[in-house]
This record gives sequence, structure tokens and C-alpha cells, in this order.
Amino acid sequence: MSEPGAGDEGAGDEGAPVQVRPALDSRPLAAWWVIFAGLVVGLLFVLTDHMLRATVSVGAALLLASVLRVALPGSTAGGIAVRGPLVDVVMLGVLGVAVLVSGFTLDLAAR
Repeated sequence: MSEPGAGDEGAGDEGAPVQVRPALDSRPLAAWWVIFAGLVVGLLFVLTDHMLRATVSVGAALLLASVLRVALPGSTAGGIAVRGPLVDVVMLGVLGVAVLVSGFTLDLAAR
């Protein structure tokens, strides 16, 4: 009969090094889409001249991003994990509160 591996193509390649592609250093957006949806809703309210609703939805989206950054690990947080967790949470929280305070204190009524 035949010798084992005599008809196999590449049978002599067992010792050859295999080139492996390096893993891409990119994370999926994951939780970022929830925040993006809140911002789109806020922009739709701006387009329809509902400024108070717009500021509430944008501020709530930023505060939700802050909560998600605390609750989710860095690999799952995706696009909202930019710097360290503390910096991300503080910045998103401050921006969310600033948007809400500005929305409730400014006179945004259409004239």
C-alpha cells in the first residue's frame, strides 16, 4: 500500500511557522448606542422647538452614560470608556448635571 501521509498535501509543513495576525486593538461600541439614541432624541426635540425636553433628554443620556460607565466593565463599556473609570464618570456626571441645570434655569420658551 502507501506510506502514511504520502498523498497528503502539505504533510511536510508541520515544522513551518504559521503567521498569525495580531488582534485589532479596537473595542465594539456596545453601550455607546444607548447614549447615542438619547442624544438623537434630544436633537429631534431641538428641531421641534421643545427645548426643555431636549435638555432633559440630553442630560439624562449623559447621566445614563455615567451610570453605565460605573456598572459595566471596561471591555463591555465600549465607546464610553475613554479614559480611566473615575475620569469618565466625573466628566459625564458633571456634563449631565450642567445640561440639566442650564435647561431648568434658562428661559427657553419660544417667543
